[in-house]
Amino acid sequence: MPITITEEMMKQDPFFQEGLERGVQKGKLEAKKEDIINLHKELQLPPEKIAKVLKVPLEFVKEVLKTADE
Repeated sequence: MPITITEEMMKQDPFFQEGLERGVQKGKLEAKKEDIINLHKELQLPPEKIAKVLKVPLEFVKEVLKTADE
């Protein structure tokens, strides 16, 4: 007989919540990286301007652009 896990049961599981939060954070990080690359390629914005607009550290922008060029 299969075990049924309801959405309510998952919400109460601390491991599920932790995994969900990690997944959301990872998705936000990937979206931010895409934004950085697009602003640089499409609008030719310098890293300093991208960091200011997206409110992220300049070093993070530089690292993303460095790995995007490789």
